[in-house]
Amino acid sequence: MPSAFPEGPPVQERVAALEVLSPQEIDARLGDLGYRGQSEARRAASVLAYRHLRRIRRLYLEGLEPEPGTRENALFLGPTGSGKTFLVELMFREILGVPTVLADATQFSETGYVGDDVSTLLSRLYEAAERDAAWAACGVICMDEFDKLATSRSDSRFSGQQTTKDVSGFGVQRSLLHLLSAAQATFPPDFGFTSRIRAESLDMGCITFIACGAFSGFRGTAETMAHVERVGFGREPGKGGQKDLESIATRITEEHLENTTAFARYGFIPELIGRFNRLVSFSPLDAATLGDILQDNVLRTWEREFAHEGLQLTVEPAVREWIVARALKRETGARGLRTALAPVLEQAAYEHFGHGKAATVRLVLKDDAVHAVRD
Repeated sequence: MPSAFPEGPPVQERVAALEVLSPQEIDARLGDLGYRGQSEARRAASVLAYRHLRRIRRLYLEGLEPEPGTRENALFLGPTGSGKTFLVELMFREILGVPTVLADATQFSETGYVGDDVSTLLSRLYEAAERDAAWAACGVICMDEFDKLATSRSDSRFSGQQTTKDVSGFGVQRSLLHLLSAAQATFPPDFGFTSRIRAESLDMGCITFIACGAFSGFRGTAETMAHVERVGFGREPGKGGQKDLESIATRITEEHLENTTAFARYGFIPELIGRFNRLVSFSPLDAATLGDILQDNVLRTWEREFAHEGLQLTVEPAVREWIVARALKRETGARGLRTALAPVLEQAAYEHFGHGKAATVRLVLKDDAVHAVRD
């Protein structure tokens, strides 16, 4: 449906201007933009992006309607700091250049309660597409922290015996069911702030929906269900605490993902998980990959900022190893690299920025702590 406030070129021109890249070329661009590791996930995501591009080109340039059931909804699972949302942002917003929305699942609640309604995801996409509904229909929606929608199971909610509203994750899950499978959906252009503006309709046939989450404890849930629990003399010792002792940075394997019943036990409506036709597992980042990210992403940004102040930032190898080891110990992935560096670099910036004097600032390791030394 055409937007009432067109501000850009026709959608056909926008789509025709998109660069056509093969999955391998998309993967290579990710590397050029500083994305490291996750070879299997990158391969799956590159194909996902390529198919998204081909769908919108067939629709707007070749006049071929999308075939029913060809919508792509993907679920990215992996530990925190493993690069799930960063991959989506780089791949669709930077490389493909289509309207892309990243939203936190914890912001949403069931209609009528404090928090955003799920339909405002489309409102955000509409804004990202410069209020052009046709261009928004070529976009991508990524919901981060998706696993936070899981909640304790209630059979009455599954069977529909309770008809009252609830503010739990089940309310949002039910709202997402329609969004992930509908051919069209309505949304408030003003994010629902007023009731005077008529709702817009958005064609959902080409929109790619991606959900990301750490799913902490899911592996233990799946393995516990696969294990036959026994009572009394036949019980195996130590099994009861398996889930509680599960590491944060663990990889969810294909075998775990095939256990659809485990998602229900974890706290998801089975029909919602069934809407995702691709489940992609991300691995915890190893020391070598974290070292590359530290140099190519974290330190390079700070080096440029120090250079603008006339300062040269150098980091000793021992410091790099200490930062990587700290991130591995905390199981915080790439996020842990910035967390470990930030206090030291902020102190150095406080002491040396704004004076206009050229100097070298070295990060050194002393007494198991990083210090900034000016030469």
